[in-house]
Amino acid sequence: MIDVGFDFSSRHVLVTGGTRGLGLVIAQAFLETGARVSITGCKILPSLYDADLSRFDYHQLRLTSSDAIDSFVDRIGAVDVLVNAAGARLDNTLEEHEREFMAHSARLGFVGPMRLTQQLRQRLYSSAAPGGGAVIHTAATLRWLELTQTPADAQSELVAHTERAGRAWSRLGARVNTVLSPGRLTVPAQPRPHAASTSAADEGSLMTLRRISASPRAEQVATVTLFLASSGSAAVSGQTIFTQDR
Repeated sequence: MIDVGFDFSSRHVLVTGGTRGLGLVIAQAFLETGARVSITGCKILPSLYDADLSRFDYHQLRLTSSDAIDSFVDRIGAVDVLVNAAGARLDNTLEEHEREFMAHSARLGFVGPMRLTQQLRQRLYSSAAPGGGAVIHTAATLRWLELTQTPADAQSELVAHTERAGRAWSRLGARVNTVLSPGRLTVPAQPRPHAASTSAADEGSLMTLRRISASPRAEQVATVTLFLASSGSAAVSGQTIFTQDR
């Protein structure tokens, strides 16, 4: 439960990778504040995921395809907040040279979260939300840069990119920020309320309903994300915030 008061009524929030993990925690946090929340995933139907996604607008999106990104942008409509929480997943069937090409394409912004962000920039510039449109990168964006770089170099590049983009976008009424957390986030699985199974095949694969809450660290990242998307941070752009493990 996020214990800081925010109101995102009448705003459209897009969370890529919002079907699981930190992306789902962030999407749920925005939902609790009254936002209309769209999420993306790689599967055809939201019913194929373990979590109950019925309260979200679900869209299938492959960030490794520039055509898929462009088609998605044509369909999604107005967006006030974009949270990039979809990690890098390359098709295992790709040949080595194809994987290398895809990795460098993501680095250059031809595919992945950077392309999606650029394709949505006019929608975010046009947001009528108090404080303007907002983009928040998470550690998932790092995974795309780490396809071709060391973790340290990827982090340095994301911090520098956030600073440059934040400065440029703020002149046009939108902002770009990043929130990162040390270490790997541990977020418990969130099964459907009716999906508890006791069969031998399912034993150990699903958590019980008593363990659906997110870890404190994931909730902290979600709270910072809400702040960066709120009107209270209208003057904050180009910043990378490192949350502390408490």
